[in-house]
Amino acid sequence: MNLRRVLSAVLLLGYLTLLLITSIWPKPVDGGGVVWFVTSQILKFARGISWLNWLQYNQLESIANVLLYVPLGVFLVLFLPRVKTWVLCLIPLLVTALAESFQRWFLPERYSTLDDVLHNSLGGLLGVLISVSIRRLMRMRAKARSTSQGR
Repeated sequence: MNLRRVLSAVLLLGYLTLLLITSIWPKPVDGGGVVWFVTSQILKFARGISWLNWLQYNQLESIANVLLYVPLGVFLVLFLPRVKTWVLCLIPLLVTALAESFQRWFLPERYSTLDDVLHNSLGGLLGVLISVSIRRLMRMRAKARSTSQGR
């Protein structure tokens, strides 16, 4: 196994650990501590910039939910290169639906919402589409390079 693959696997393991912890933590992860501190600092910063005045807690949470799942889409494309793109796009939806269902049934202090499923799924979808697009561009570039060298 080459170094790039090992590094990718380590990053995937770290990301999945973070995703699992944020999904099954018994209390809301933004209820205090580091996450709440960072959130409050971002909101304070946004209030000081006129074009960011629209950013409130709910919008920031939605953006964070999208961003949290983008890496899932990227890792799916990286580790499952032969799986059809439409299947890869469905996996984040299934993962977040399971996580939100778990919260609803087993974690009474957590807030399970369809908005979270929507935003998480959107993040995973973006990760898949961006990664697939980059992979296709790289293949086209490599093909163009090999065609030009063959002349």
